Amino acid sequence: MKGKPCALCWVALVVFAASANACRMTSPPPEGGQARPTLRGTLTYPQRIALPPDAVVTVALVEQRGKAAAAVVLRETSFPAAGREVPLGFALPYDPAGIDPARHYALRARVTDAAGVTLWATRRPVPVLTHGHGETADIRLAPALASHRLAPPVTLFFDCPERSFSLRHEGEGVRLRFEDGELFLLPAPAASGAKYTDGETLFWQKGDEARVEFSGSPPMTCRHNPRRAVWEDARLSGVDFRAVGNEPGWYLEIREGTPFAAIDLVADYGNLYYSFPNGRLEPGPREGSLRYAAALGAHRIVVTLEPAECRDAMSGERFETAVEVRIDHDTYRGCGRRLSTGR
Repeated sequence: MKGKPCALCWVALVVFAASANACRMTSPPPEGGQARPTLRGTLTYPQRIALPPDAVVTVALVEQRGKAAAAVVLRETSFPAAGREVPLGFALPYDPAGIDPARHYALRARVTDAAGVTLWATRRPVPVLTHGHGETADIRLAPALASHRLAPPVTLFFDCPERSFSLRHEGEGVRLRFEDGELFLLPAPAASGAKYTDGETLFWQKGDEARVEFSGSPPMTCRHNPRRAVWEDARLSGVDFRAVGNEPGWYLEIREGTPFAAIDLVADYGNLYYSFPNGRLEPGPREGSLRYAAALGAHRIVVTLEPAECRDAMSGERFETAVEVRIDHDTYRGCGRRLSTGR
């Protein structure tokens, strides 16, 4: 009868293993046996500074509501760094049913201490999921003092008594573009404001005012023109046509290509942001007019450009093109101008 106790042991062992497996299953398996779509990547920063032992990492998937508007958090995850150092890996499940192919999504992240004080954070969200971006991203963090301030505008425009110029941030330096040439300047020590130089030319900005000194010439005092800066930034970013309108505020940017044009629409004061990479150019309803049409997902957009004098209702600025934008069931009307020397 020695075999019976052994058989009973095997039965007990099988029952124990089944119970253990049941305890480990904390959630039901995904329907259809498929893994849930997940955003993955790493977080890092260039400085050689160790994270505190109580550091907490938070990664969020956001929908970008306009290029300058606050993003809306769709999903967020947090986990302790647990003594690890960068690069830190992350995984953030998401619901693909809530992703609109015409809109823009991005990841942003932060590292906090146990008291919730932010130590590191993203300066700009990292695009994912739509418009050529995938499910993986490497997120670069910046110290909280820098990341909690908005990153400097990419392009500024300064009006001066004798000559005007645009200024575009490129890496650590700035590029000044004049009608007759351009200069690239690097940061220089300054007691206040932002100062750049190449050894001969000096640019020193404090708020909306700047001083420019050329070698052998008296200094110029210039003032930032934010309205001109927006249009110059679009031109330098490759935009061929730009339009604006009001009530509610919106703007449209078209980048022409072959065979398609890329159309970006930011509407409802920045709360809506759509991109269509497949715009087709066709003749408009009247002689001399043009029409761009595109569709993506559940959305369809038609942009009509009419050569006619047009005045912005808010600023009074004059344009040479009247613009009508129809997207889904909404219609926007405004004014625009060509930024490139093409069509």
